[in-house]
Amino acid sequence: MRKKQGQARVHAPVGVQLKTKQVSLPISKTAMIGMSLLLLFIGYLTVSTFQRNSIFHTPVTLWKSAVQSAPDKRRTHENYGQALSTAGLLQEALQQFKTVLALPDDGSVPLRDVYREIGVVYFRLGRIDESIAAWKKGLEYAYRDAGLLNNISIALMKLQRFDEALSHAEMATRANPYMPEPANTLGEIYMAKGDYKKAAQYFMTFLQLRPEDARAYWNMAIALERTGEYEKALRFANQFLAMETDPRYRQAAMQMVNGLRNRLKPQER
Repeated sequence: MRKKQGQARVHAPVGVQLKTKQVSLPISKTAMIGMSLLLLFIGYLTVSTFQRNSIFHTPVTLWKSAVQSAPDKRRTHENYGQALSTAGLLQEALQQFKTVLALPDDGSVPLRDVYREIGVVYFRLGRIDESIAAWKKGLEYAYRDAGLLNNISIALMKLQRFDEALSHAEMATRANPYMPEPANTLGEIYMAKGDYKKAAQYFMTFLQLRPEDARAYWNMAIALERTGEYEKALRFANQFLAMETDPRYRQAAMQMVNGLRNRLKPQER
């Protein structure tokens, strides 16, 4: 989900957000979280159980050393690329992933995962069309990969190609009905389309699949506020507050809670 100043948005993976209530919190924990959704699908980096000695202070230095020791191994380049990507060194990460593709296939790295990672880097660089192309390339090796399908949906949302986004999110749900993220993505798409009741249905599915995720309660609060179900929205907003610890998000959520309480006051008289 992308963030827009002064607007709350429904959470989307890793990159797309949709306009909702005029408070400073972007969707379901803010647009910032959007990227974490995409990263969730590629979070296979084994963050060092290695720690062979004190020179390995970070995953970047660990995997850089591994690449220097085994420059012809796909796995070491992939893990180095993941570490660089996590550290925000995106161009360097992209080079490592391209090196993986250039090396002979040693069976250590599924190509769908390499293209998944390349797509995430392109997405973070703002090269959305290239991210979609990379994820579609990954689908050639795993055509029912729900994570890839959902990532494509998020990127299409960012381009405001909502019908295509909807199609890919639905395919992701069919491919893996137990994966929470596509349900959240479908909720965001319907928020963009103005169908807030349907959005709330999908956000509820996301909540049921991942009840420990505060974003689910935030998105539910936003969708229900839009449908005029203020009492229900207030319950979900309060639940979000009970779970969220970041003061920035709590402040924005309190604005929503206060606004909802003000709207409910006339009904209590």
